[in-house]
Amino acid sequence: MKTVCILFICAVATYAYPASRSEFVVTEAGEFLTTEYTVSSTQTEANLIPPISDAPEVLWYYSDPEGPLQKNAYINYNSENVFSGGWYSPGTLYDGYNGEGSILWQADLPAVEPDEYCLWLRTGVAAAKTTDIYYQAQVWDVYNNNGTPDNYADDYVVSEGNTSVKMYSASSSTPIWAYEESGGSGAFIAAWIDSPGKIACSDDGSVFAVSGMIDGHLAVQFFSASGTTPYLTYEDTERIHAPRQLRLTADGNKCVFRENGRLFRIDTTTGALEDTHTLEASCDCFAISPDGSVVAYGFLNARIAVWDGSNYNNVVSHSLSSHYGKAAVIAADNETVYFAFRRSSNLGNRLLRFDISSSTPEWIYDYPIGSGTLQDGIQWIDCSDNGKFLIASSWGCEFGGGDEIQVFSDDSPSTPIITINTPGSMYHADMSGDGQYAIATGKSVHANLNGAGTNLYFIQVQTLGINEPAVGNSLHISPINPNPVINHFNVSVSLPLPGNVSMGVFDLSGRRVQELLETQQTAGTHNMVFETDLSTGVYLCRIYANGEVASRKFVVTR
Repeated sequence: MKTVCILFICAVATYAYPASRSEFVVTEAGEFLTTEYTVSSTQTEANLIPPISDAPEVLWYYSDPEGPLQKNAYINYNSENVFSGGWYSPGTLYDGYNGEGSILWQADLPAVEPDEYCLWLRTGVAAAKTTDIYYQAQVWDVYNNNGTPDNYADDYVVSEGNTSVKMYSASSSTPIWAYEESGGSGAFIAAWIDSPGKIACSDDGSVFAVSGMIDGHLAVQFFSASGTTPYLTYEDTERIHAPRQLRLTADGNKCVFRENGRLFRIDTTTGALEDTHTLEASCDCFAISPDGSVVAYGFLNARIAVWDGSNYNNVVSHSLSSHYGKAAVIAADNETVYFAFRRSSNLGNRLLRFDISSSTPEWIYDYPIGSGTLQDGIQWIDCSDNGKFLIASSWGCEFGGGDEIQVFSDDSPSTPIITINTPGSMYHADMSGDGQYAIATGKSVHANLNGAGTNLYFIQVQTLGINEPAVGNSLHISPINPNPVINHFNVSVSLPLPGNVSMGVFDLSGRRVQELLETQQTAGTHNMVFETDLSTGVYLCRIYANGEVASRKFVVTR
């Protein structure tokens, strides 16, 4: 959808940024926003106030009702820090679980001349999961006030579509490196990168990707942690929209995104297009597994596709009536898939949990019906690596009530384990891989009401990480690796007692299709590698020992 922006500027701050403005925006996602707010050049620790919630799980809560609209935030580096960005936001690094939400540093705003100011400044951020690396991308226009700061009718454009990419560590607001490109013919112009899904980085921060356009056609730029310029630019001159729902695999080797109703999979080392896959229309409900082997998407249906080595093939399709897809996430086990849908009335949301072996949801949770007429759906969901915990952030209810942040446990999905009724709408959520912590961020009032601001919640989901064995689960089998399987796989089995062990592979009808092991084993952990020549499909690796049974699903591709 074409983006339409109408801007009414009311005043100018002395630092050359419009301080107060009213904007009516129809975004690329078809979202209607009307905001009136004051742009703050900085955030301060004085804004840290008690949470608007009695939830004891909220470790800290940052609020700046007069500040920039926060639209994306990520937990980084063992949950030690949180990096956030948004609309007219400079990019802010907060202390994480060890702190109380204190600001460690803020990135600089773009520099302009004294008689100039920035418009449409949008900041997207990304944070590596395993290393101390943070990325920031910004796009903005520069206007000259023509010597009359109170009369905007005579203002003129100095430059449009300026784009910058910077890499940081937690120790300093001075970038490790910075790259900037001025808009114009042949220039890369970043997309509306304050919305999640326009930039991404690999788990170790070695690859960073930015969605954008070059001369009116689709483009993606790729940066490495050691480079100050893009090492690769992917272009498609036949596509006239910027990529949306941009994702990188955990290792950064593949980039998957959508443009309109089509998926693209790119090899980030060569720039080769590996596959395209037809999606449903308006498919912002989109996710890939960390290894890129599973894709979840949907608009009127919840669909799951699996990579067979050269193409994505649909394996699950679940039809919904009077609901539209909003978000999806896939756990690292390549089995657990969550979808978020909104009602066609915009009053209420639905969560669905799938296993890739079945088109029937494992469970469904329907939000209570909200109040007003403009309650929009869930904006973002994320889950722990093992899929046990899920966080969902939504725009909430137009006239108050409802819980914009909800956290669920896969063990007991009928009731969320954490609910937070925030004063404004939440745009983004992120969960640490171990499932211990989660964050959600958004504005200070409902998305359909005037106002902007910053709200950021840091939540403790649980006290045990995903590596802690479940209570009562004595026999344990690790996830299959790799998954999907081509001709061999690794698996670890933990036996609490010595005894006879039987292992085999079963198809989904319960038929044993391969014998793996039948022998006596000692107690402890055993790492094993098995060869297989099974045909493409979904299978179970199942172990029997001392009267107990444990299993793991995996996919075979050829």
